[in-house]
Amino acid sequence: MPSARIRRYAVTVAAATAAALPLMGLDASASASTAISSRQFGMHYLTSSNPYLVHFGSARLWGGDVPTWKDLQPTSGATNATALAHLDDIVAKTRAEGAQPMITLGMTPNWAAHHCNHWTGKTNWGLQTCAPTSTSTTGSWGRYVRMLASRYKGKVAYFELWNEPSLHNGYNDSTLYLARMQRSAQTILHQYGEKLVSPAIPFTDGDGTPKHGLAWLKAFFKQSGGHNFDIVGLHLYPNDASARAGYGPEWAMSALASVRTVLRQNHLSGKPIWNTETNVGRKPAHSTIGGGTRGAAMLARTFLLATQNGIARTFWYAADDRVWGGTWMESSDARSLTPAGYAYTAVRNLLIGAHPRGCTTTTVGKNKWHYACKYRLHNGQSMIAVWSTGASFTYHGPKGTKRVEYVTGGGHAASHATKLSVGAAPVYVIGSFAV
Repeated sequence: MPSARIRRYAVTVAAATAAALPLMGLDASASASTAISSRQFGMHYLTSSNPYLVHFGSARLWGGDVPTWKDLQPTSGATNATALAHLDDIVAKTRAEGAQPMITLGMTPNWAAHHCNHWTGKTNWGLQTCAPTSTSTTGSWGRYVRMLASRYKGKVAYFELWNEPSLHNGYNDSTLYLARMQRSAQTILHQYGEKLVSPAIPFTDGDGTPKHGLAWLKAFFKQSGGHNFDIVGLHLYPNDASARAGYGPEWAMSALASVRTVLRQNHLSGKPIWNTETNVGRKPAHSTIGGGTRGAAMLARTFLLATQNGIARTFWYAADDRVWGGTWMESSDARSLTPAGYAYTAVRNLLIGAHPRGCTTTTVGKNKWHYACKYRLHNGQSMIAVWSTGASFTYHGPKGTKRVEYVTGGGHAASHATKLSVGAAPVYVIGSFAV
C-alpha cells in the first residue's frame, strides 16, 4: 500500500457498505484444467539484506530499499550507477530464489516531471507523483522503460506501470497522460519479449467502499491507451472494518467481483488478474491482526480464496514488514517465522500442483459464513479447507477422510467420524472422497 519511501496517509474507514459476498470460486470445468503454480505465491521483501525465510515463486520489486526512476536517473542524461547496481543485486537475489521478479515503474524524477498539482491541503506529494513531460517511446519516459527492458531482458519478464495512481501519494496527474505512458511502455516491453501489468489500484479508499477505485478504473479505461496492458494489476486489501471484524479476505473477494464487472464492461475479461499487493489489517489504522493464530487464519484464507477465485498471482506485502501491514509473517528481527509465516508455508505446500474445485458457503449471520473450499491435490487425494468467519462450529469430514492438517502445519489421522472444531483458522481435511 505505501509508495516507495512514502507511507500512505491514514484514513478512518467507516463500516463497510459493500457486503462481503462469499464467492463460489471457479466453476469445476475451469478450475480442474489448471494446476496451482508456485508462481501464484508472490512476495515483497522490503529490506534486500534480510534473509528469505519463506519460498515464493514471484516477487514484486517495490517499496523499502528498491530504487525507483528518480533514484536510477536523478539528473537528465545520467544514471546513478550505485542505485542501478543495487537493483541488479535485488533482481539477482530474487532469481536465485527461483522466483520471477516484477519491477514496478515510477516515480518521476524532478527533471523529467510535468508540473501537476501535487498538493492536497498542506501535504506535498512531490513532483514524483506527476507524469513526465514526455510520455512517448523516445522521450524521457520511453528511455527509462527501454533502459530497464534491455538491461533485464531474459531476467525480468514483467513490469508494472505504476503504484496506486488513484491515491495522492501515488499519482496526481491526468489519467490521459498515464494511459499514454502505458501504451508507450507496452510497445517497448513487447520489443523485448516482456509483458506489462496495468497500474495497481486499491479499493479500500475513503469511505471504505470500492467506489473510488472503480471510478478511477472506469475513467482510465476510457482513455486512448487505457487498454494497452497484458495483465490486470489490483491491490485487494480488505478495508479496516472487515479486517477488525474477522472477514477481511472475504471482503476483498467482493471487491474483486465489482472489478470484474468493470473489466467485462470494457471488454477486458480475458486478461489475467494479479493481486500485486495485499495484507490484512493496517498498523497505522490500529486494525492490526498480528502474527499469531489470528494472523495465520487471515494469511491462509487470503491464498485459499485467491486460488479459488481466479487470481493468477498474489503478492503478500511484505514478509519482513511490521510497520504497515497488520498481519506479520516474520518476527521483528526478520530472523524467524511467526505462526502466520508457518501458515503461509503450510498452505503453499498443500496447494502447489492442486486443482481448485470451488467453494460452498453457509450463511450463519451478517458477514458470518462457514466456508468449505475443495481441491484435488497433486498426489491425487482430495482436500476440503474449512473455516468460519463467525463462531466456531463442529464439522465432520466426508466418508473417505484420512487425515486432518492444521493451519500452521502438522496434523493427525482422522475419519468421517472425527469431530472437528472449526473456527477462523482453516482446517484441512484430506482423503479419498469426491470433490
